[in-house]
Amino acid sequence: MSEEYDDSDISYSTFWPLLILVSALLIWAGYQDFAQNSQRSLYHEQFQGAIPTINQAQGIQTRYIALMKDLLQTSAKDPYANQIVKEATQAGLIRINPAPAGTNTTTTPAEPAK
Repeated sequence: MSEEYDDSDISYSTFWPLLILVSALLIWAGYQDFAQNSQRSLYHEQFQGAIPTINQAQGIQTRYIALMKDLLQTSAKDPYANQIVKEATQAGLIRINPAPAGTNTTTTPAEPAK
């Protein structure tokens, strides 16, 4: 049986497998680039659409902070405002940042170390 089939005169070319491999890699890289660019443009459109909402939220935050500062200033003079501040602080609606240690105290400062 080996006498009938002699493959010594067959030559193989690497052109077609390499061409298929290189073209597949180029097509895959092109698809990845296209998908990434379309995703980037979609994110950009979403961000541009969200800008008015972000600006509105920043405006609300600024007005809320001004309202809370005014309420804190009023609470020093008005017992009803003071009660509102206490309840809002306990509920976690507002947060009062404590002064750093050693500031705004009635005690005399310590003498510097020698």
